[in-house]
Amino acid sequence: MAAASGPSFWLGNETLRVPVALFALNRRRLCDRLRHNRDVQKNSIVLLQGGEETQRYCTDTGIVFRQESYFHWTFGVTEAGCFGAIDVDTGRSMLFVPQLPESYAVWMGKIHPPEFFRKKYAVDEVHYVSEISSVLTSKNPAVLLTLRGINTDSGNVSKEASFEGISQFNVNNKILHPEIAECRVIKTDMELEVLRYTNKISSEAHKEVLREIPGHKS
Repeated sequence: MAAASGPSFWLGNETLRVPVALFALNRRRLCDRLRHNRDVQKNSIVLLQGGEETQRYCTDTGIVFRQESYFHWTFGVTEAGCFGAIDVDTGRSMLFVPQLPESYAVWMGKIHPPEFFRKKYAVDEVHYVSEISSVLTSKNPAVLLTLRGINTDSGNVSKEASFEGISQFNVNNKILHPEIAECRVIKTDMELEVLRYTNKISSEAHKEVLREIPGHKS
């Protein structure tokens, strides 16, 4: 993949820099698909909830966090405890991040303001999670499209977005899942390049393992 000229998703040295334009394109594709769905009303807003950090049983030791897949596909966000919304008509994107206490900085480092995340993920708006109800109210959506569907491999149900005050909104949890799942089936050129990179790394790792097997000829 060509060097990203803008913000990128990057996991460190010797790893692929994935431009956040990949996720912006995913959002546009999703909105295009929803706008062609006759059941989607004007002024609809997609609302997704990201993954949450968990601890190992009764301890205070955290389990390594991995983002919820649909949320990552849509926003490329790596932090826990976030929400994301998209205005289907305009494609305008909104990210909601946790407002961390000052004590967080003592153990985990600098606390970033909303503007940091707006630039990092190239979204249109960033607010705190505590503001989600008031922000969405100001948008006056006809309906919130939330994600609820069954993974046919695991049988598990995706976690539907929920927040204090959601009951005051008109919510539809039937439309979004089949539409976003279909978007994920068809890969963009940027996504294909990421898959080629991961396949290459996996193949090289397998070859290295085989080289270490006594008597094996590579």
